[in-house]
Amino acid sequence: MKTTRALALLATTLLTTALASIAGPISTASPTTVLAPGTSLRLTVAHGDTPSSGTPRTVTLECPPFGGTATTHPDPVTACRLVDSVNGHLARLNVDPGVCTDQYDPYTATASGTYRGRPLSFRHTYGNHCVLVRTAGEVFDF
Repeated sequence: MKTTRALALLATTLLTTALASIAGPISTASPTTVLAPGTSLRLTVAHGDTPSSGTPRTVTLECPPFGGTATTHPDPVTACRLVDSVNGHLARLNVDPGVCTDQYDPYTATASGTYRGRPLSFRHTYGNHCVLVRTAGEVFDF
């Protein structure tokens, strides 16, 4: 009787193992994982009224889920957080509203690329560097 039970248990174990190896692991996840679209931007700051004034500085900003291997922005984590805080509408940035001098010494900031999979294009001329940094924060502080 013990031998019959042992053989039945062994047969059940072997059959279960064989079926599991054929069927593969049981998973509740979908077979294809789709990542949400990321953000990939080319940001430029130029000292003057146009994007090509003076010697423009340009960086790339990649936000998750792309990773950021191509990011040349000096503070990508903060910049991505700020871009996300305005849902990609960079004209809505107002990071540190405060007082700046009224001296007109323009800086032009531009952004082009994609935000969460949708096209993004931005251009704004700020009255001076202080206004640029207080308004746009780390997004254009490079």
